[in-house]
Amino acid sequence: MGNGGDPAGLHAFVAGGISGMAFLVAGQPFDTIKVRMQHQAKGSLYKSSTDCLYKTVSREGIRALFKGMSTPLVACIPSYALWFLGHDHALTLQQKLLGKQEMSLWNHGIAGLTAGVYMVTILGPGERVKCLLQMQTDRDKRVGKYKGPIDVIRKTYREGGIRQVGRGTLVTGLRDVPGSGLFFILYEAIVQKYGNSPTTITVAGGISGILMWFVGIPPDVIKTRYQTAPQGKYKSSLQIIPELYKSEGLGGFYKGFGPSGIRAFLANGICLLTYDLVMKTLERLHPLTAPISISHSANEY
Repeated sequence: MGNGGDPAGLHAFVAGGISGMAFLVAGQPFDTIKVRMQHQAKGSLYKSSTDCLYKTVSREGIRALFKGMSTPLVACIPSYALWFLGHDHALTLQQKLLGKQEMSLWNHGIAGLTAGVYMVTILGPGERVKCLLQMQTDRDKRVGKYKGPIDVIRKTYREGGIRQVGRGTLVTGLRDVPGSGLFFILYEAIVQKYGNSPTTITVAGGISGILMWFVGIPPDVIKTRYQTAPQGKYKSSLQIIPELYKSEGLGGFYKGFGPSGIRAFLANGICLLTYDLVMKTLERLHPLTAPISISHSANEY
């Protein structure tokens, strides 16, 4: 997958999958709170993220914070594997076209945009299933709304075919692709300036994750409402924009940013640190003959 059959791409794919698992486990409780805050009408159920956390845990137990995790776990591993693989592929292609190994921040941004496209192919449908399960209360489960991820897929497919299962994938792309480009630009800028120690990698990943989510939270709010709305309520996700602005103003588009920001820093920091550690382990087991694409890994072995 790398230059001349070099396994750099395979390393990126494997390390990306493992780091995706770390990302999900670290961030899932914050994601559940974010989804519940975004789904509600203004102040109808929860006054704040803290109130949402308290009511969720007191009524449904701590396990409620991890609702719907099995589906994104299945989706997150390959989607993050594809994210890092896409970045590696795009950088390798640019290196060949430009005839040089050193890449600018803009080159990493282009690679990040490509990585976002790779990721969304799997993450879009997975987000649909995850959101429906996260919004389900214990009462919903008792009356047989959704028994689990497979049941969600079966019932949504029955309602409207494959388009219903993948509903909101385009909005997921609008959330993740631009943010992915900005993520890698900022991440590389920090690492190139301050070095590639584990602390720097973790902090750089966390800060870049916050930027990614600041850009991505408005389409994420739209995505959540679109994916969890009853079938037929919206013909297009664009219908949500004027409705949300009229009822909640600009602040409505950043609903849930508190838990999202915490999640973004923690989960992305752990994700990038895990990626770095796994890449180093893979390099020791199977040395590469060409530089690793991401700057913090290059010249580190």
